[in-house]
Amino acid sequence: MRPDIGPAELEAVTRVLQSGWLVQGKEVERFEQSIASRHELLHGIAVSSATAGLHLAYEALGIQKNEVILIPSFAWPSAANMAVRCGAEVVFVDVEPLTYNICPKDLKTKLSQCKEAGKRVQGLVVVHEFGLPADMDAIMPLAETENIWVIEDAACALGARLPSGAVGTFGVMGVFSFHPRKSLTTGEGGCIVTNDPDLEARLRSLRNHGQIIENGQRQFGSCGWNYRLTEFQGALGNTQLERYDTMLAQRRQVAAWYHQHLCEIEGLALPPLDESHTWQTFMTVLGDAFQRDNIVADMRKQGIECSMGAFAAHRLNPFASRHLNKEDDCPVSTRLLNQGLALPLHAFLDETKVKRVAESLKVSLSR
Repeated sequence: MRPDIGPAELEAVTRVLQSGWLVQGKEVERFEQSIASRHELLHGIAVSSATAGLHLAYEALGIQKNEVILIPSFAWPSAANMAVRCGAEVVFVDVEPLTYNICPKDLKTKLSQCKEAGKRVQGLVVVHEFGLPADMDAIMPLAETENIWVIEDAACALGARLPSGAVGTFGVMGVFSFHPRKSLTTGEGGCIVTNDPDLEARLRSLRNHGQIIENGQRQFGSCGWNYRLTEFQGALGNTQLERYDTMLAQRRQVAAWYHQHLCEIEGLALPPLDESHTWQTFMTVLGDAFQRDNIVADMRKQGIECSMGAFAAHRLNPFASRHLNKEDDCPVSTRLLNQGLALPLHAFLDETKVKRVAESLKVSLSR
């Protein structure tokens, strides 16, 4: 990955640094409003990272100890980590083998298992993995039937939308990330979006040490955190947003080139070339005959950096003992953990470079 930072971003950040106003001012406010508006929502609350955003989202919803939160296993473990830190119990749901997103069928199974075990399910986190929107039209009726809230972990999916709406608009909150691997970056940073004014007020207070303003005076309504975004990060984000549609089009073009040059390789499954995808990562899935780590090492010898795609959180040490079912009840996630291969993806790739990656992969797979 290589972040796309140009002269306009450097100028914007320098201007803010020279101004002397470095934390959470007009640049951050404009950034929050722009993120919310892009997703047709009223409120955006900028935070220091998407992980911080997930933590605040849980706290704002008042999670109680030992309540269950359902989370897809094949994802970066932030949502699960923060749930545990809030005292919740995590139950992992398997994902679909082609989209890598949460599987509605397995979600229904896990909901039933929780009921049978007498566990109280509080909510569901839906991850739009790598920027591809999950099947919210199938997921939301299940959540509504069980009367549980939904948070959308849209860390990779800024600007993605389904025919029925933009990501972030289906649940009570959506959370975005602006880590350097994302299509838009502020270095670190995140943003929570919501239409709920009560949640917005709570989130803004918790983000800033629990502060509230009463009768023009600063008070502390609760014990909060310092999860603020800096003003120069806001300026960087605003500048990136001005050309975000172009940046997104570049990533989609790179994904299309990969499909063109990889589609005929036997034993290699490609992610769907979906027009709504925002493409943080282009992850292929190797056939069982291949050892992913060997392919990564061979590609590196050819001068090309590849890696695994994401973790299967239910296999990580902190969570391995937290299942309703002690066996591996997320087998697709486990297979993606072992066989997923992420290829280079950034704005500076042209078709010649993509073709070189494809030819090198063919060589590695043939050894």
